[in-house]
Amino acid sequence: MSGLTLLVYMISFALGCMTLALAIVYSMHSSHQWTKFFIVGHASLLGCMMLLALQVIADLFLKGTAFVVVRYIIGTVFLANVTFLTVFVPYFTTWVIAQPWRNPYKTMFYALAGVYLCLGVFHAITDNKTFDNLMILLFVFVVGFCLIIMLKNLSSIENKTARATCITIIIVSAAMLPSILLSMVFPSIKPLMYGVYFLAFSISIMTFLFMEFVRLAREGVIGKKDLALEDLGTYHITEREFAVIQLVSNGLTNKEIASDLGISANTVNNHVANIFSKTKVRSRIDLLNLLKQPW
Repeated sequence: MSGLTLLVYMISFALGCMTLALAIVYSMHSSHQWTKFFIVGHASLLGCMMLLALQVIADLFLKGTAFVVVRYIIGTVFLANVTFLTVFVPYFTTWVIAQPWRNPYKTMFYALAGVYLCLGVFHAITDNKTFDNLMILLFVFVVGFCLIIMLKNLSSIENKTARATCITIIIVSAAMLPSILLSMVFPSIKPLMYGVYFLAFSISIMTFLFMEFVRLAREGVIGKKDLALEDLGTYHITEREFAVIQLVSNGLTNKEIASDLGISANTVNNHVANIFSKTKVRSRIDLLNLLKQPW
């Protein structure tokens, strides 16, 4: 069983690293704030996976004092990581469903994280399996609660691919949670269930990211270089005019641009007129079309 578990961990860790790399690249091309939070959360899960794999390796190859020391170090880092996830998973869920992170849930999950940490300390001191089972139940409750909240608020997720991915994660999690609970009765399968769940989760997220990359490529977002002042050197655009151009491309009105730059609306009007004259365009639409060319 240890050999099979280690193999699953290695595959899960490899796919998890690929998913993390894809998420980082995706965040560079996406304005969604949740991508930054996902990277933090997935990196934490990946850390847990690595620690569990190290635990299996320690069980197989280490003996005596070295085994005890390594076990406690891994256990301490793992406990801190999962305690963080006990708060982070519901926090991230609120971002996905576009709901504010508010009380009473905020206080409840901070309290649950504190309880989880205490149970982990008691388990490390006493090596009592009851504490370990309570920790599993607590984390399953947190994940289950978040899945239910996500299911109830699927309609608030605008991106269809993200919504489909959330549904997939809900189905995978719903299928795996009973198996994880079963591991309380058969502790020997618990490490394997963790690896299988993380593997299924990584595959779901990786599929979503690949679909998003296809969409971004189709829309021409990937491979497009951000506009720089040097790109407009032919038109002799000044730095201030370039700042106005950037705000125009973001859809701001002249009045909003004036407020953003701390100048008068008349000054903005003059800048816009100069920009039109230098680039030989007659309207904002013409200017935006000019800016869409690959620089």
